[in-house]
Amino acid sequence: MSSESRLTMPLLSVFAAMSINASATEPPNSDAVVTIGTSKPFLEIAYGSHRIFSGQFEVVNHSGLWRSVKLQVQSDAGTNGEITQHIRLVGPAGSNLHLKGRATGSEESFPAETYSPAQDRFKLIRNSVGISSNLRNNAIYDRKGDWMMEGNARTELRPAASSEANVEYDWSTTGSEIDLTFRPRFYQKHKNIAYFRPWEYKVWRGSVTGWCSWWAYFTDVSEKDVERVSKIFSDKLRDFGYSYIQIDDGYQASGGGLPKDWLNTDDRFPRGLEHLSKTISAEGLEPALWVNVHFGDEKFALSHPDLFVQDRNGKPYKGPWIDYGLDGSNKKAIDEVVRPTYRALHRMGWKYVKVDTLRHLLYDIIYPRREFFTDKGIQPEVAFRDYLTAIRQEIGPETYMLACWGVLPEAVGIADGCRLGGDGFGPSTLQQYTSWNNVVWRNDPDHCDVKPLDHASAKYLDGEELIRPVLVSMAGAQLLLSDKPEVYENDANLEGVKRSSPILFTLPGQLYDYDPVKTDHLKSGLRNTNGGANSGPIDADQRGEVCPWWMLDINEPYESWTVLTHMNWENSALPSTQVKFQDLGLAPAKYSVFEFWSKKYLGDFSDAFLAKSLDSKAISTYAIRKTLERPQILSTSRHISQGGVDLETVSWDGKSLSGSSKVVKGDAYTIYVRLPAGYQVKSATVAGKSGEIRVESHLAEINYVPKETGQVRWRIAF
Repeated sequence: MSSESRLTMPLLSVFAAMSINASATEPPNSDAVVTIGTSKPFLEIAYGSHRIFSGQFEVVNHSGLWRSVKLQVQSDAGTNGEITQHIRLVGPAGSNLHLKGRATGSEESFPAETYSPAQDRFKLIRNSVGISSNLRNNAIYDRKGDWMMEGNARTELRPAASSEANVEYDWSTTGSEIDLTFRPRFYQKHKNIAYFRPWEYKVWRGSVTGWCSWWAYFTDVSEKDVERVSKIFSDKLRDFGYSYIQIDDGYQASGGGLPKDWLNTDDRFPRGLEHLSKTISAEGLEPALWVNVHFGDEKFALSHPDLFVQDRNGKPYKGPWIDYGLDGSNKKAIDEVVRPTYRALHRMGWKYVKVDTLRHLLYDIIYPRREFFTDKGIQPEVAFRDYLTAIRQEIGPETYMLACWGVLPEAVGIADGCRLGGDGFGPSTLQQYTSWNNVVWRNDPDHCDVKPLDHASAKYLDGEELIRPVLVSMAGAQLLLSDKPEVYENDANLEGVKRSSPILFTLPGQLYDYDPVKTDHLKSGLRNTNGGANSGPIDADQRGEVCPWWMLDINEPYESWTVLTHMNWENSALPSTQVKFQDLGLAPAKYSVFEFWSKKYLGDFSDAFLAKSLDSKAISTYAIRKTLERPQILSTSRHISQGGVDLETVSWDGKSLSGSSKVVKGDAYTIYVRLPAGYQVKSATVAGKSGEIRVESHLAEINYVPKETGQVRWRIAF
């Protein structure tokens, strides 16, 4: 037994330090074990069988006083079973303490911030690509173990090392007292997502971008319409990352709900679903299909009451919008009605399945007949999940599954994504549940029509072709366009569409939700009580004031930089704004700023830069990079990430910049390079040929028009 004292509430068994592995072992909902040294000034924290922190502390300028530092540990329990453990180091009166060490999380851990005065000074929605070094980070969240640990306001976190199983972070906290807070089951208990068991499933990491027929055609869609849009996307947008072509209603033979009703098409799709799947695939795209859980075949339901949720008289219970609901706890209902449909769709090659009317099954059938399940000793939510699990089993793990509509915590861990709100694109949707995206599932704001159609005048509305897709891309969400083909045939409508795809895989930079009203409702246990026809207390709002600042921390092996987008969703202009680097969480330094849409190098700044005023529906997207004393890349033209999608490698050898980029056939590609005083471009080659060079003051542009989509190598000599 070690001579070190173990202080914890409650006292747990001695742990052996070991690496976090990829096993699906369920983590405990319990306190961490906290160990303070008696022969030397160290602090260790262990959770389960893993050491999550090891470090040393000191009394600043009085290292000999470390023995007088006291450890206080207190644990509080909440109404949802959530545990909050407070770990405090207290030194002599008037002293200042410094804790420095190494925190360790699994490969699914990431640093982020908890709410602080920084957000009050400059409100933004912050996401990260890769492991962030942002100074606003004061916490680590480990998705695989669903735990978080945060430090006080004077905490700095830096990524230190990573492997296939672990990510390590340098941790430093200073203060008159050192306060750490540990929360196990952070999303499951503290955010009250009962079915969140992240150690059992991975989130979808690929870009979910493409086209959906619904907002363009509603139910009046045909095979010819789908073929036309597939050809346009193959020719114009596939290489920009748009991959899914989704038919959303209007194709099925009837609304009966039996396999034959889904697998047989109506007259507008004369060659059937399998032919359509193959047609889409032949264009190099992914076939995607809408289905729902509505069951309208009354004759079948009444003759097979045992397969359905029943009323008090033993007859199939009928609810609004859904008619009859299959009993997910009934193996026969699942095996004979549900599985054959999805098994056949999977065999046909459908790679994306949108399952609609789920809220009606839950709110209009299952919950009104809760006693039907409880009388059988079955939890209603389990029956709902059994239905979804059967679908997942038939379509397989490689098929993207979208749950629709409204926030459905009961679908967590089964569906890859969820449509958060009602029908139609709503810009405020994505600022609720911001901490859920790519942790719980992929957030879906519904169809994104970049040229909204005014049905009264039958004319397209101008002005949102950039702002809509850019918002979705900055949010790291799901982007399915939904305009008629003629919109995409006009290249003037496609700039925002091209520059926003693919969607980079982002992680939340904030462990709180920007607009928490809906998640606060969820935490308190609110759900719909009057059916599923209307949005309920936890469904995301479609409209409302939209956060004007969205930020990405982009971290690549060769460089880290910041992308900041300023959006104006209001009907009047926004004034220019002084943006302080400190408010963005950037370390004190000089930074070079480039604006993407105007293609302007704004200069180098030490403390802040001026973001220009914005007209209604206008946007600015700034790349902010630490200024170097040599030529450096400021931006690229391919994507709003300004290098995050296209730049694969970048290196400097003392005389030249070189690297490789992913480019798109026919899409003019520009590398923007900052030229410090004393440097001039001597030559530039792209794909083995001379690139066009344009120089204006301290900005050099290297221009190249790719003949093929793929990777090109380039070199710029000075």
